[in-house]
Amino acid sequence: MPGSKRELVNFTFIESAIFTLIWLIVFLIPLITNYTESRVLWDRVIVSWIKTASFLLVFALNIYVLIPRYLKRKQYERYILLILAVTPLIVCFSIQTENNYINKAITGMPPMELGPGMPPMELSEKMPPPAGFKLQKQSVETSAEIQFLQIFAIALLVIGIGTTYKVFLFWIEEEKQKKQLQEQVQQDNQHVDEYIYVKSNLKVVKVLISDILYIESANEYIKIYLNKGESITTFMRLKNIEAKLPADKFMRVQRSFIVNLDKIQTVEKNRIFIEQKKFIPIGEQYKENFQQYLGRNFIK
Repeated sequence: MPGSKRELVNFTFIESAIFTLIWLIVFLIPLITNYTESRVLWDRVIVSWIKTASFLLVFALNIYVLIPRYLKRKQYERYILLILAVTPLIVCFSIQTENNYINKAITGMPPMELGPGMPPMELSEKMPPPAGFKLQKQSVETSAEIQFLQIFAIALLVIGIGTTYKVFLFWIEEEKQKKQLQEQVQQDNQHVDEYIYVKSNLKVVKVLISDILYIESANEYIKIYLNKGESITTFMRLKNIEAKLPADKFMRVQRSFIVNLDKIQTVEKNRIFIEQKKFIPIGEQYKENFQQYLGRNFIK
């Protein structure tokens, strides 16, 4: 497995483990807050778990389905529409499940025996419960609309946290890819600047750019003069090799000459003195460009 894929698998595993730990803590909170008098108020705990389960469901659906399939592919409209369509359904299902559980958990008064062998005494629903008897149903109920809006707002907050986290990861990944691409381009350019290949005498010759003194054109051929008096002749136009050379190191100073700026020794009377005691004339149409180069590097 390539290193990048292995790193991705490891990160996904660690990320899932962290998510699991966080949600376990969230589910443990109702147990702690509803522990009193050496016992757990399980009715309240289960109601809290039902709500928390709905938040976990929207979180997992957003992280593992909607974001990879739509948001990462920059299908923003579909992503938002699905969030607004799916989240209310999950919230409504959660509220319905909670209400069904609460209704089943409501405890009525136990039947009262009138005597041995006699049927239970029938009590009216309007009769108050006896002293000390407590119904598990809340005395003050929240309206269904307010309950829906509260849970829906929390669900959107949970989705927003997950989305923000993933968008931040996407931004880091894009910046990393941009940096890698820039480094690759710089590396490629560096390779191009280090050497070139030319055909000479039925061979392909590698020429180090740093070894080039100047290049002279002769009709359809060019002659590349190198250090130590060496030269290479190849079938090529001067403008073609000019396009391959780094512009900050080489300059065309005459119709038939390109010089390596780093190899210039002196400039005298419209002539350039290069190593190996070679004088190269400066053409009229190239004089201004060369003078600008001298001006940028001239110290007064």
